[in-house]
Amino acid sequence: MSEGPGPLDDIVRRVSSAAATLKLPVSEQAQLVGRSFNGGSSAATTLEPGELPPEARALRIGRYTVVFGTLPDTPTLPGVRETLRRYRNQCVVARSFLSSNESLDLQLFLVGPRGSEWERKWKSLGLFLERDDRVARKLAWLRPRDAARDDDSFDDFVRRTFLARPWQEDDGELHDNQSLDLDEPAPTGLARSTAEDFDNIALDGDARTPDEIVEFLVRAWERRETS
Repeated sequence: MSEGPGPLDDIVRRVSSAAATLKLPVSEQAQLVGRSFNGGSSAATTLEPGELPPEARALRIGRYTVVFGTLPDTPTLPGVRETLRRYRNQCVVARSFLSSNESLDLQLFLVGPRGSEWERKWKSLGLFLERDDRVARKLAWLRPRDAARDDDSFDDFVRRTFLARPWQEDDGELHDNQSLDLDEPAPTGLARSTAEDFDNIALDGDARTPDEIVEFLVRAWERRETS
């Protein structure tokens, strides 16, 4: 009796299907999950296998690039830290193939083992890894113990990703007062460099006084560019 796809293939299939429902183009990006950085395969530009995860896949979905991976079977902080380190390295390889703006939209989706959804340790570790904002945004799909609940659990996960469409009705139609795809930048919106400046200022808020935060935001706005 077939056990179905492994967790990595399963999340890739589900995300691809969700993207297709939204009519977003999807393409495999095998070069992003190799060992070599863009521009060469010498010893200086190639990572050792021990520096990278044992399995990973990558997709281009619309304007987003997503690296997919798996979490360890056991919920321990050292194990998750090591897994996170290796996938961050993989994302560094991926970024070498991306432009500056494309790198801003790089995401890492990690899938947890069966039964991790309501396991207290896994929930804490999931929050821990999602707070890590280095190299790429990270999200964890912690799967339920009962495989029959996978669809509902994955739907909850998707609602936290760029594939969510909270402004749409259940039938997929836009609300009457909604005429724009909110996931796409408005033609007159901020350049991504300015938005990134705002994000960095906010993330570093603990190191600044409120007055300093306002001053830095004003300076970022003054040097903004539109694109």
